[in-house]
Amino acid sequence: MEILYHLDKSYIQSPLSFGETKCYQIGRLFCSESTVVPEHTHLNWFELTIVTEGQGIIGTNGTEVPVGSGDIYLSFPGDFHALRPRPENPMKYDFFSFNTDNETYAAAFRSIMENFAPAEKRIFRDENIRFLVSNAISEFDRKREFSEQLLAGAFEQICIYLIRAFKKTPPSDRGDVTRAETLCFQLMHYIDTHVYSLKTLDDLSGIFGYNYSYLSALFKKVTSETLAGYFRNRRLETARLLLNEGKLNITKIAELLNYSSIYSFSKAFKEKYGVSPKFGH
Repeated sequence: MEILYHLDKSYIQSPLSFGETKCYQIGRLFCSESTVVPEHTHLNWFELTIVTEGQGIIGTNGTEVPVGSGDIYLSFPGDFHALRPRPENPMKYDFFSFNTDNETYAAAFRSIMENFAPAEKRIFRDENIRFLVSNAISEFDRKREFSEQLLAGAFEQICIYLIRAFKKTPPSDRGDVTRAETLCFQLMHYIDTHVYSLKTLDDLSGIFGYNYSYLSALFKKVTSETLAGYFRNRRLETARLLLNEGKLNITKIAELLNYSSIYSFSKAFKEKYGVSPKFGH
C-alpha cells in the first residue's frame, strides 16, 4: 500500500484518557492513487474520517459511499471499515478514534447508532470538528504546557459538536417496510454494533421486549437465516479481521468475542473457514 504521508498516533492497546474521553487513535493520511486501507474491524470506539482534500470511497459493513473534501464520516463500534481514494483525485484525511465515559454523551451516541445505521447516512460537515481534530494532532506532537487540559477540552467539544450535527440531520427514512422487517434490521444492527459485549442471544429479549423464541422464529421467517447463525458469522468474521491485523493474540480475540474457551473459538473458526485460527487469515 503506497502512502504519500502517514502520521498515526495509535493507542489501541492502551487508550489515553483526556477528561472523560478515551483516545484510541489520531492522525493524518495522504493517499496516493494506489492507496487502499483494507477492511478491518473497530473495537469499542467511534471513528471520524475528516476529508481535507480530494475524493474517496469509504466502505462500511459491505456498503460503499463516496466522500469528498469537507465531508466527515462517522464509523461505529463493531463496524467493518475500509477506505480507498479516487485515483484521479486522491484524498487526504484526518482521523480520530475515540469513546466517552460521559453517560449523557454516550446515550446520545447510542441514539445516533440506532437512527443512522445506513452507511450513506453517516456523512456530515462541521468546520468546528475539522479544526479541533487538526489542532489536536498538532498538540500531540508538541506536548506543551497544559496540553492534556487543552486536549480534554477539545475532545469534549468534538463530542458535543458531533451530537449537534446528527440532531440537525433527519434520521434515515426506511421507506415502506413492515414492522417485522424493521425489527429484524434492528436485531442485525444491534448484533453488528455490540459484537464485543453481547454474551448470549437471550439478552436480546430484555433489550427488545420479546421472548427469544419469537425473535428467533421471526428472524428466520423474514431473512431466511437463523438469528444464531447471523450472530455466529458476525463474530467469526470479526475474529478473522482481527487475526489479519495481527495486533491481538488468539487468546485475547477469543476473550473479546466472549467465547467460553480457546477450544470453542478454534472449533467454531475451523468449522466456518476450514482451518484453525492463526495470524494472517
